[in-house]
Amino acid sequence: MLSKRMQELEEVSKELLKVLLSDWADTLLRRSLDKRSRMDDKLLASQAAAAQLVRELTTAEETVAETLLAQESELQRCLRRLQDLEEELLRAREAGASLQASSSALRRELEELREESRRLEEDTEREEDAVPSATYVTQLYYKISRIDWDYEAEPAQIKGIHYGPDIAQPIDIDGNRHSRCFVSDYLWSMVPTAW
Repeated sequence: MLSKRMQELEEVSKELLKVLLSDWADTLLRRSLDKRSRMDDKLLASQAAAAQLVRELTTAEETVAETLLAQESELQRCLRRLQDLEEELLRAREAGASLQASSSALRRELEELREESRRLEEDTEREEDAVPSATYVTQLYYKISRIDWDYEAEPAQIKGIHYGPDIAQPIDIDGNRHSRCFVSDYLWSMVPTAW
């Protein structure tokens, strides 16, 4: 824009020279001076407008720079917060996975215990159904063997009274000195075979 004005100024100067050299110098000189005056006014107005634009541009640049710095600071703060949240999320996931694994292990153990309890209940029910009561078994042994056992005897001592067909006979056998086979055979020999 400035070079265009300079060209116009050169053209005016050339015109002035022509006028000075020609007959119509006075008229042409006035026209040229008017034209130059207008051009000078335009040049000053353009310079003032350019200076104003430069000031506004500088102000706008400062405003944009301040905004950019504030935005950058906010972005950094948000990035730090995001990183903190990601770390917290990672810790929470690890804790959750640990709790889930622990919970799964506890659930499996609970299921195993429930299954074992159920089996034990079933076994107990079967045993109750299949095995007669201890009183019944004791009475049955007595009816068959007719032996009244001394339950207060030492564990290795076999004591009791056999009520045979003719006479009551005491039993006192040392289990440490005799084999189980001997003790069993001896006791079965006392049981009457006649029904």
